Amino acid sequence: MNKMRITKRIATVILLVVVTLLGIYCYEEYGKVESPSQTEQSVQHMENTTPVEEKIDFTVLTEDINRIIGSERDNYSIFVSRPSSKGEPLIINDRSRRSASMIKVFIMAYAMEQAKNGKLDLATTLTLKDSDKVAGAGIIFGWASGTQLTIEKLITLMITESDNTATNMLIDYLGMDNINAYIAGKGYHGTVLRRKMMALEAVAAGRENYSSVSDLGGFFSKLVNHCCVNEVYDQKMIDILLQQTDTEVFPAVLPEAGIAHKTGELDNLYDDGGIIFAGKEPYVVVVMDDGVARGTAVSKMKQIVKAADKFFATSAK
Repeated sequence: MNKMRITKRIATVILLVVVTLLGIYCYEEYGKVESPSQTEQSVQHMENTTPVEEKIDFTVLTEDINRIIGSERDNYSIFVSRPSSKGEPLIINDRSRRSASMIKVFIMAYAMEQAKNGKLDLATTLTLKDSDKVAGAGIIFGWASGTQLTIEKLITLMITESDNTATNMLIDYLGMDNINAYIAGKGYHGTVLRRKMMALEAVAAGRENYSSVSDLGGFFSKLVNHCCVNEVYDQKMIDILLQQTDTEVFPAVLPEAGIAHKTGELDNLYDDGGIIFAGKEPYVVVVMDDGVARGTAVSKMKQIVKAADKFFATSAK
């Protein structure tokens, strides 16, 4: 009996050490995470997300990307990383830019954080009103007023269809100030939500939404390592992002890969970014631009993600 008790105590100590090490990694690499999420992670997940020690030399990829964007370098910002590595990501021309619909991932993350903390029930229903409906991306605009939609359904449509009406309903329900407090509290210093979607008067007054590739890249890196909210809600977000219906850039180049991503589009702006599940380890690519014709942006983004995929495939050998 004494031997059995000693064995159980040793096993418990080992598990606590593994959980603690994972928590330290999430804190140091991606910012502070809540301790309850660490206890919910399985041993298998810990093994899959523990960072390797290698640091990636991005010299070749940097040269390729600089060649692709050429003289329009100032119009592009790029983030590339393999989150399983402890090395620094490749970041080119990091700055706050108009975020378009890319900012919607932070609204989703805040909602999931509230759900994890027991302050939000994703099954709560909201009633669609005429005053909620806005044009632009999405499908709810054409639905009948009085339609009941759960918070989770609104989140899903906000991401997969980039639905502007769903986004605005969530902003109203969650509170813009609360969302911004979450964004700032998580260290996304280049990101701010200053207006709802299709708020043309706000745009005319100069109130734009902003984000950066380092913030978005950091978010996706936390997400794939389950260091954003916790394992359950991070996986829920990944599953939603995998259903993205805008497949013009990343999925068009890598049709066989699973891609959990979000896109964004405004006049002279087209962005794409997310987690690419290809090869032995997933990697993150985010491309933002501004002041670039749509066709040019799409073409260069395709070349960038193709170069990144080739780089990781080659470096993994």
